[in-house]
Amino acid sequence: MRYIIIFCFLLTVWGCSEQSDLPSYYFDYGSRESELVDGSTRLTSEMNYSSETGFGWVNSGGEPFVNEAFNRSRDAFNIDGVEAQDLEFRLDLPKAKWWVTLYTDAGYEDSSTMKLKINEASVDMKWHPFQPPAEPRKELQPNYRIYQGLFDVSDKLNLSLIGTENKVRLLGLTVIPDVSPKNDQQESLLTEIKRLGRYQEEGSLESIYDQLQELNRSNEKDPFYAYWLQQINLLRKAEDHFMKRGWEKYIATTGLSIWGQLHQAVMILDGMLNHPDAASSPLYERSLFLRGRILYWLGLERGGPNEIERGRNDLATLYELYPEDDLLAMYNGKRIDLPDPCDDLLADPDAPKWSNMQRELLCRMRNIAHWWVLEQQAENGEFGGKLGDDVELLRWWTPVLLSGDSLSFVGWSKLADEVMRNRKVYKGYSKKPLDVEHASEFIADTAPMMTVCSDDPEYLDRLRYSVDYFKDLWTGKSEKGHRFFRSAWFSSTEVDEDPPRNRDHGYNSRAVKAVRYYAWKTGDKEVINALNEWSEAWLSAAMRTDKGKPVGIIPASVRFPDEAFNGDETNWYTANMFWKYFEWEDTPGAMILDQLLYSYTQTQDDKYLQPLLKSLALIEKYEESTETVTVGSEAWAAAILKDKGSFWSAAAQWRFLEGDRRYDALLQKYGTHYVRYRLSGDENHLEQGLEVVLENARYNTPLKTQEAIHTDRVYIRGYEHLITMLTGNGSKECLSPNFAVTWEDTDEGFTALVQESSFEKIKVAIYAFSDEEMNINMRLWQLEPGDYYVKIKGSETPLKIIKKGQRLKLSVPSNELITVEIKA
Repeated sequence: MRYIIIFCFLLTVWGCSEQSDLPSYYFDYGSRESELVDGSTRLTSEMNYSSETGFGWVNSGGEPFVNEAFNRSRDAFNIDGVEAQDLEFRLDLPKAKWWVTLYTDAGYEDSSTMKLKINEASVDMKWHPFQPPAEPRKELQPNYRIYQGLFDVSDKLNLSLIGTENKVRLLGLTVIPDVSPKNDQQESLLTEIKRLGRYQEEGSLESIYDQLQELNRSNEKDPFYAYWLQQINLLRKAEDHFMKRGWEKYIATTGLSIWGQLHQAVMILDGMLNHPDAASSPLYERSLFLRGRILYWLGLERGGPNEIERGRNDLATLYELYPEDDLLAMYNGKRIDLPDPCDDLLADPDAPKWSNMQRELLCRMRNIAHWWVLEQQAENGEFGGKLGDDVELLRWWTPVLLSGDSLSFVGWSKLADEVMRNRKVYKGYSKKPLDVEHASEFIADTAPMMTVCSDDPEYLDRLRYSVDYFKDLWTGKSEKGHRFFRSAWFSSTEVDEDPPRNRDHGYNSRAVKAVRYYAWKTGDKEVINALNEWSEAWLSAAMRTDKGKPVGIIPASVRFPDEAFNGDETNWYTANMFWKYFEWEDTPGAMILDQLLYSYTQTQDDKYLQPLLKSLALIEKYEESTETVTVGSEAWAAAILKDKGSFWSAAAQWRFLEGDRRYDALLQKYGTHYVRYRLSGDENHLEQGLEVVLENARYNTPLKTQEAIHTDRVYIRGYEHLITMLTGNGSKECLSPNFAVTWEDTDEGFTALVQESSFEKIKVAIYAFSDEEMNINMRLWQLEPGDYYVKIKGSETPLKIIKKGQRLKLSVPSNELITVEIKA
């Protein structure tokens, strides 16, 4: 092959004047002993430039390397290369325009610091600077970057690659003459390429790729086929990475996570789009939409400012070309209400307004959830956004599930079953020690709710793993004798106690969710006692004032085993544990307040309420204050708590359980819409809360279904309001099982409102939009065992509560508001 290139080089020197007669050059850097990509020349570290060969290193060729770890996701051209701080390569070329395509490892850098010069002129590669991971990167990225540009060359191509913060890792180089079609066949091919390259063109690239491959083999010297084969192949690879994204089967076969797949797609598209001639390419629109779509979702997922800005720019550019396109309008921030069956629901004048609104909302949420089950869910249960994010999709399904929808139960159970057999999970919890938010979600977002909706003992058994880990692995006794978590990074087999991971944190409540539901469902005294010991540990921390913490406020984290707030940090509120959500201001103690409330429900011991009551007292004390506050002070903590919905969810749950009226004025002013209704009886609060959720559910449905990439970013804002209306549970994310009731065997006309709930009484309004009587099950969770009366439409019947979750069969008349009241 070397001799072919030398021969072609000599031909150009001898006077080939037609650019279409010029050869294409392919250099595969490195020394791996494997079959080369067709037509490429291996360039090892020792091959220095000489006028005889017409190419080679101008300086040292660096050290060879092979990316053995990436052999499942790389081809022969990109599996090996050469590494050096600086590399300079020369290729003698005749005067012409040449397409230069450069391949380098992404290395350790999310924002590349490599510099490139071509014929002594600096080149701006405009490579996308990705949002770095929260925890420091320890290994090479599995991705490679591409630069592509068109250059006027007089006699040589001189490439200088300069590493600044890291070494250059060069993989390959292609140099192809820029040519126009010269016959009917090529004109026809270009016409087809232009068609395929248009925005929203759904045609596959495989057929034309196969055709170009064959034509390139049979026309070795024709750069038209070489160039378009390369471009189609690049876009084809980018689309393939996008398609594979988070599906488990592709993660297993390629070794690339969803981040590896999506970042690789963007890095390829950067090469195709970041040069001045990109907009004139027939593949421009299709490439631009793909990159814009990926970056839009990456921006939602990680909040990276560069992803948000470039994704917005890509999609805005296309929107200017297609201003009537609904999908591009959605991506550009417009609210588009596409027709759907829920538009046909007619309001019933005999039903309360809240019931009509709830009916529409449940319809819209069901439709979206059903799309995921019927159109997207794989046979093994996953949704394609990676398992840890797929389970988060279920969070906003909770009101649909608990209202008795059978199809959402089917989808939920399929994913819950996949979690237990997935390679990322071992014996009921994450196989690898990850931060608790990510390690716990596999189980916390699937298994506990299955114990509410099913009596199958297998689902309860799945929670038992977490119970044992909580008691015997994750927690231990501190130097002061308190049960704290030893870390916020743990798995089913080990605990990572490397600082700053070696601290307990409120987010550990996510892992404890399974333990709470197990104790709630079984009444296991040993488990309840262990949970109460954890509550007492945090209660002791809340009542301390170390590092200037106000009394009663939950600190951001507590180091194990010495109980130092935030370890060696200088204050009580800065956790500095890599992830933003570990900072106190993000979830200011609300998860621990929820845990303390759980212990209160088990013991009726008022001591567990002290931190919540002191927090409410602080808000009341500083509510009207206009003074500048000092960070970390009482006034500062009160101001943050006042604006956090997670705190008011805990406060609302306390109010439902305890009936204490002393902070009703604060709850009416800052609390959830539902607690305002419960305190006042004013249904306008219910309607306001439902309107918030409807405003999200009515619009831009494709962004919640087929367009979605990161499944944890498919979200119906305010869905918790619907949970509280239907079940009475105000606990954020249902971390604690505070359900007054749940529902079974309902249909699409079912609506309900929990009007009162406590350990001794429940009152629920039901309206059924139906043509005939609806026979349903109401499951009773909160009432204590004992003798009660059920009052419906003036008629009373006795009821004996024997167990938690007992079913009460109800016959609900059609199109009539009824009230079901159960009291001792």
